Amino acid sequence: MPGSAETVLQDLRKAVMDGQYAQLAVLMPALQDVEADFRSGDLVTLRSLQAEAERTEACLQSALSGVRAARRRVVEVAEAAKGLTTYDRVGHKATVPTVTPTSRRV
Repeated sequence: MPGSAETVLQDLRKAVMDGQYAQLAVLMPALQDVEADFRSGDLVTLRSLQAEAERTEACLQSALSGVRAARRRVVEVAEAAKGLTTYDRVGHKATVPTVTPTSRRV
């Protein structure tokens, strides 16, 4: 288990950047274990922790944004597989189903 809050934050950011999201379940309790480092310490240490926390936060926000974008894309692909969505002259939505080819070119 990492020893300092700064090390835990660095490990947390590295896990997110490497896509090792399962590692977050281990690191979050470790971060809580070193929470006392945030309450005690000199100004230089606290500023260093703040800078590390801000870098980690930015990385987590970016990862979350990426996950949201991926989820939206999965929905779009699933919708596209259902068929083409169009609108008639009156503005009513209509879906033109995708046609599965009856024969295959060899």
